[in-house]
Amino acid sequence: MSTINLNALPHESIAAIFSADMELVGTKGYIGVGFFWNPEYKFYLRDASVAQRRKVHHAFLKAGLDLQGESPEHLAIINRIIPA
Repeated sequence: MSTINLNALPHESIAAIFSADMELVGTKGYIGVGFFWNPEYKFYLRDASVAQRRKVHHAFLKAGLDLQGESPEHLAIINRIIPA
């Protein structure tokens, strides 16, 4: 399987991928492009890789956490997946 360099895509393509991914937030199909997090965590997740965002998203779901929530558990998951 190959990877897609999102930085090399035209704006229209990125917008379409983002829109589709926003529909997948909260599902196992989430790609890692759309936003799902509480504003408290934007500095951790906005610069995270697509793979890191996907891992955090799925870890939140597995832990039964609200994707938009804020708690010590949310931060612990983020810190485990995205090293400082």
